[in-house]
Amino acid sequence: MGSFLSYRNFTCLLLATLLIVSCTERIDIELDSTYRRLVVQGAVTSDSVRHRVILTTSSDYFSNMASPQVSGAVVDISFENQSHRLVENPTYPGLYETPEAFRGVIGTTYELDIRQVDVNEDGMFEEYHAESTMRGGAELDDLALRYFSTPIVNGYQVLMWASHPVEQRDWFGFRIWKNGVLLTDSLSTYTTLADDLFNSGYLPGFPVGFLSDDDPRQRVNAGDTVTFALESIDQAYYDFVNDAQLEMIGNIPLFSGPPANIRSNINNGGMGIFTAYSILRASTIYDP
Repeated sequence: MGSFLSYRNFTCLLLATLLIVSCTERIDIELDSTYRRLVVQGAVTSDSVRHRVILTTSSDYFSNMASPQVSGAVVDISFENQSHRLVENPTYPGLYETPEAFRGVIGTTYELDIRQVDVNEDGMFEEYHAESTMRGGAELDDLALRYFSTPIVNGYQVLMWASHPVEQRDWFGFRIWKNGVLLTDSLSTYTTLADDLFNSGYLPGFPVGFLSDDDPRQRVNAGDTVTFALESIDQAYYDFVNDAQLEMIGNIPLFSGPPANIRSNINNGGMGIFTAYSILRASTIYDP
């Protein structure tokens, strides 16, 4: 009997070892190159600034180089009866700016037109178009900091008091500064919210960010000024940000469906986003 158990145990151990080896076998996946596409990053906001559009092209998955800039394009932003021909920055190729500052207006539709670009290098120019209507109607009432402590993390929650019209569907984006330095300075740290989560039209003390004591950039000290921006974005921008963030963190569980293309509002096969959004800001000075 003992010999049988030993044999059975040995057999189970052998099968387990074979399974582990088979699960760790190296698999080489060849990712072919694909045709290049135009990638657009552009926005018009309610701030009085020179609004920007950045043009690059897509690159292979394993490319370790920055995305190539698209220089020499004709870029126009038009709305109502006005049109602005953007000027390429001489220091940063591929960065186009309006020739003068202007403030976007809520309810206005802004159109982006891009011409004289040959992204696929077939000797023929392509044209691209996108549009976005600036949303608004929200009101930002107040901002506060509340200390939050757990065995894992300590820091300050950033809380906002805000309202929006209940008769319309809204999407929001959140940005946070400390002493004038933008903390949410990347797509991975930019937070969005759809009003599907609340129906009352009012958000009393809603948490919109966290400032960790363990991060020197985020740590709040006496006299620090924390500024919060509530951005009223459109659904296209909301979908774009959420799709891009999902691609960055990967799908869970591991064996979920294959990734899909990030949604874009650029036509003619272009990628990226052009959007218009209004901005409300509030600040608080930390006084312990």
